[in-house]
Amino acid sequence: MSDLDPVTRRNIRLTVALLLAVVLLVMGGLTYRLSQPRILNAYELRNERAYLIDPPRPVAGLSLIDQAGRPFTEAELKGHWTLAFFGFTHCGDICPATMATLAKMYAELKPGEQKDLQVIFVSVDPERDTPPVLSTYVTRFHPDFAGVTGEPARLLKVALEWQTGFAPPVAGGTDYQVQHSGNLVLINPRGELHALLVPPFEHGALRVVLRSLRATY
Repeated sequence: MSDLDPVTRRNIRLTVALLLAVVLLVMGGLTYRLSQPRILNAYELRNERAYLIDPPRPVAGLSLIDQAGRPFTEAELKGHWTLAFFGFTHCGDICPATMATLAKMYAELKPGEQKDLQVIFVSVDPERDTPPVLSTYVTRFHPDFAGVTGEPARLLKVALEWQTGFAPPVAGGTDYQVQHSGNLVLINPRGELHALLVPPFEHGALRVVLRSLRATY
């Protein structure tokens, strides 16, 4: 390079500097992109068994009670996301497994994401799942989780509207099972049915699905 004139040397140095700047910009952009949470598109969401309810359907006329015996209405569904699972505390397999998965997923969320998400367990067995029983059950999985139940007719109406039906138990006795759907229902901050999530569930995949649905809201 010593044989080159000053102008040529200066141009070469400028070219090298520009190339280095471009490489650094590309690498910085790639690093930033890789550091961002993965967002699934509509096709990928369906592959994860997450189905948008289009258009979203408002929840109205909700009249249940929570684990403290307080009224739980559609007002409790507004201002944040809600993830609902229907089951019962005497369930021996799908309910504890799903609740444990939800707890693992919830624990991996960022604090802001946790604050913006309400997880509710809707008991379809109000005869045995009284508010105190519900409180003990849901907080065993996570102290932020809420339990909800109500009169059988109202529960059946809600379950059907939320596409998570169940079969009311046959009257008589206390040792019985309740057949119910394993779906999860996602409700948006406007209090509308937003998406239906179909099992099986894995906590990591579920976390990505929820972030994607919230990011595209």
